[in-house]
Amino acid sequence: MLRKTGMAVVASLALAAGVAGCGSSPSTTSSPPTKSSAGPQAGGTLNVGIDSDFVTLSPAMSSALIDRQAFINIFDPLLKLSPSLTVEPNLATHWTITNGGKTYTLYLRHGVQFQDGTPFNAQAVLYNWQWEMNPANASPRRSNLALVQNLSAPNNYEVVVTLKAPFAAFLSMLTGRTGMISSPTAMQKWGSAYGLHPVGTGPFQFVQWIKNDHMILERNPHYWQKGLPYLSKIVYTPIVNPLQEYNALVTGQENIIDSVPYQEMSQLKSNSSLVYAQKSGLGYDDMELNTTAAPFNNIHNREAVNYAINRQALNQLLFFGYATPAYSQFSPASWAYDASLKVPYSHQLAKAQLAQAGNPNGFTFTLLGDNNPVTTQEMEAIQSELAKVGITMHIEPVDFTTLLTDAIGGNYQADLLGWSGRPDPDQNSYAFDTTGGSFNDPKYSNQQVDSLLLQAREATAQSQRKALYDQAASIVLHQAPYVFLVYPPVIQAWSPTVHGFSVYPDGLMRFATVWEGQ
Repeated sequence: MLRKTGMAVVASLALAAGVAGCGSSPSTTSSPPTKSSAGPQAGGTLNVGIDSDFVTLSPAMSSALIDRQAFINIFDPLLKLSPSLTVEPNLATHWTITNGGKTYTLYLRHGVQFQDGTPFNAQAVLYNWQWEMNPANASPRRSNLALVQNLSAPNNYEVVVTLKAPFAAFLSMLTGRTGMISSPTAMQKWGSAYGLHPVGTGPFQFVQWIKNDHMILERNPHYWQKGLPYLSKIVYTPIVNPLQEYNALVTGQENIIDSVPYQEMSQLKSNSSLVYAQKSGLGYDDMELNTTAAPFNNIHNREAVNYAINRQALNQLLFFGYATPAYSQFSPASWAYDASLKVPYSHQLAKAQLAQAGNPNGFTFTLLGDNNPVTTQEMEAIQSELAKVGITMHIEPVDFTTLLTDAIGGNYQADLLGWSGRPDPDQNSYAFDTTGGSFNDPKYSNQQVDSLLLQAREATAQSQRKALYDQAASIVLHQAPYVFLVYPPVIQAWSPTVHGFSVYPDGLMRFATVWEGQ
């Protein structure tokens, strides 16, 4: 949930059967799109089921994945992602890159207003970024702007960003929370309570949030895209039980839901009264192994775990075959994905690594995981696999806050976590794999990986960056500070009365062009 996600799977497990056999990678599928003969229609309320409640509605202070579902409709980012993850103009209509890749000049769209009627301009962008860069505000976005050396606004519609070093992911970063600009007037008015009173430039404006019950957005009358949005209102309802969320769609309580339980997919496919789409997601699920503490300060013990886990079988057992076995931080949705990169599932190779580690009969460790039944089932499946090569794994379920705190502080041997993923590979690797990286929970350090990832973030050609990521990913895979498990897909479903909706690999539900009609 915060910067990482717990294992978001729902399955009915037969754990006594173990994790044997072989699975198959899912292909992207979609039911036929619905059509409305009347064309886009204005008005209507869209009822949206989401898998948890929001945490904060301030992009500058958010670290929770779920918050982004609201942000993408309240705030227009400076740049936007296409469904194929290309970066496109939005509030910034065009840009130039000069000074050897260190200076970005953003040219802003004219005539845009915040939802409170105040003007969106270069000064608003600078206000937001300077606020986020101020250590006193403790913004999670501060790390995204760490390379900024200077900010300036030559006029109302031009922002000049000078970086300390080239950063190829900078534009991609502006499609997310860093590029979502809040009204400075509202930020000043509400202060620390701004997260309860968000004001952006997006298609829908905030109206009400009753925590753990619902949140209401209404059409933004100041929206710069004339004629949009079509909907009058959006009502988000958190439904933490995935089966109940799916049932709410089936019964018509909700018009659209943000995820579908894997065991319900066969029923969904045969239900002609519902529409769904599946895409490869950007995220991954993994085990983190603490490289500074026994037993995983020994690379051979880490590699033994790497070889001993049958990812194909985990996919079948826990994800009903809809996920894809994972071997790096770059999913099939990423241009940095390397389908040839993998390690075999092999008891023989696992035992050979144990022998090299000096413990041919195995070792014992404890795995921390979120204390929900689904994660416990996943940990039990991994426990069963490792036992086959003599590795004894104790399971310790903890609350998610404790899990993250222990992971960040290095107070663990191994943990079970995941990452929701970002469109640029730098955002999925640099902070995780470089020495001292802000998300490097395993405390992994490899000078060659540091060099490769630094070169990749400073290179301009995608082909050059891809080659560098391939090299880095191969090293990380075989040194195993992480044991990558699966890439979960994005699966969303909706009523046939919902039109104009597209599923994105980032899983965010964009409603600006959605309408309701028969």
